[in-house]
Amino acid sequence: MTEIPLLLLTALVILFIATNAKARDITRAYCKKDTFKRGWILLDDSIALKSMKIKRIKGRVGFLRSYAFEFNEADFQRYKGKIELFGYQVVSIQYFHPHHIDSEVESEVDNNV
Repeated sequence: MTEIPLLLLTALVILFIATNAKARDITRAYCKKDTFKRGWILLDDSIALKSMKIKRIKGRVGFLRSYAFEFNEADFQRYKGKIELFGYQVVSIQYFHPHHIDSEVESEVDNNV
């Protein structure tokens, strides 16, 4: 009888790991594409999960994930960025660049990345 809760917990952990990996891949691809479009480079081709919260947005409940990344321009200096996903959809992206005035972009997401 104790095997059922243990199997259920194991299945939930596996599901969580799989969905987290997919969200990370979507985020990395979006950051790479968006920084390239702006003439910048996503450094180290990596992103880092900073926070994950359960949120309700437009009647849907899901994970709001916040990732940090670094990019550079032609000056070889590292700048930080932040991107948020709700489920598998990009909600916002911010670039903390001294010459980039409009740093937050609410996106009409193109999830065909």
